[in-house]
Amino acid sequence: YVPQAFCTVLFGSKFELKQQRGLFGLGVKMAVLYGQITTYKPIEVTTCYDGQTEYKFVLQMDLKNNRPVVLSTKTRKLRKPRTGTTVTIYLVGDYDRRLGSRSTGELIREYLKLTTIANPHATIVFSDPYNNVYKFERSVDKLPPPPKETAPHPHGVDAEMLKRMIESSRNTTLQVFLSKNFDRVGPKKALDFLKWAGFDPNRDIKELTNDEIVKLVNAFKAYDKFLPPSPNVLSPIGAEELKTAITKLFNPEFVETVTRPPRSYSGYPFQVEAGIAYGGPIIEGMCKEEGNFRLLFRFANKIPLLFDERGDVCRKVVESINWRQYRVDDTTPIAIFIHVCSTRIPYKTAGKEMIADVEEIEEEIKLALMDCARDLRRYIYRKMKAIKEQERLNLFKAYITEIADDIVRVINEDKQKLMDLMWKVVTKRGKSK
Repeated sequence: YVPQAFCTVLFGSKFELKQQRGLFGLGVKMAVLYGQITTYKPIEVTTCYDGQTEYKFVLQMDLKNNRPVVLSTKTRKLRKPRTGTTVTIYLVGDYDRRLGSRSTGELIREYLKLTTIANPHATIVFSDPYNNVYKFERSVDKLPPPPKETAPHPHGVDAEMLKRMIESSRNTTLQVFLSKNFDRVGPKKALDFLKWAGFDPNRDIKELTNDEIVKLVNAFKAYDKFLPPSPNVLSPIGAEELKTAITKLFNPEFVETVTRPPRSYSGYPFQVEAGIAYGGPIIEGMCKEEGNFRLLFRFANKIPLLFDERGDVCRKVVESINWRQYRVDDTTPIAIFIHVCSTRIPYKTAGKEMIADVEEIEEEIKLALMDCARDLRRYIYRKMKAIKEQERLNLFKAYITEIADDIVRVINEDKQKLMDLMWKVVTKRGKSK
């Protein structure tokens, strides 16, 4: 499917209900098309998925017939096992063009760097137009468990989808159809639902009218006793993996991450992960450069979101939190990381850069950030306590000689011995607090 995936518009792979980046849409095809109309050079795709056989394709697009033109194909056995895909596209672009405060090249590198946070198992190598090579090494060696395919949940189907399912189904009765084709719906649950909705469980599904299909869909959405969707269709980053990736790239003074339990909205399972990194020269420098001491990094299905931050639900949640109760003021340098994974990310626009204000997702983001913020508060409290204790010791150290001199005049004791004893008592008292 490599030629079709890169050179056939609207050829896709998103026909399974599971979390995936997918191939559907216009993204890479538009990059290929732009390269072809500006340079007319073919693209080169090299891929290996089994670690043994490598395939190399040289491709162009037949724009009139919307099909790939395979200029050459090569296959070879690898001496050393490896997997991955390399794509080479020749196009006309302005690598140094300024977009706000950053150049196109800086944005490309930031995108790749952030991709390694959401995909810490991946190593990414990028060669820019000036032959500078940037290598973003993996931070973990363990692959995440792949998401599993599952049937649709009753809360997530519409009338058109249900009609297609009925037309392609070999089941006969409504009860059997529901128990065989929907996620976490067994025969008993199907029977209970159909009785509640006023449908005959033995009704032949092929005899349902369009009005009855619409009625059935509305009943799906109104029935609140279905179990939530299966979470095994999701593939989160993992709290420890996310922490490792953040630490490797930003080297913060403190970092805490959390992966929330799976939930669902409108029948679609989703999961939220978050992290807060505090301090360190990299984050402090970025905060000063941006003039913003609450940096936000957003991800959806392990893909970085670089634009339209102000309209995203993540920014809305960040601004709704009372950070002062976590000992974070307007000059505390922190970086906030939020990842939402789902079988269907509710984007606001076709550009897929803003996550919509879905109540369930908003609530989970807030809970995740509050979990991390509580640990940050404890760290900052211990840090401030240690600083105050050190200031107290420094103050005592400045006067200990004078105090010892006065005591020696009264009790005629060895001065150094007395100073050592006093210092031991003071430091012991400080540690016991």
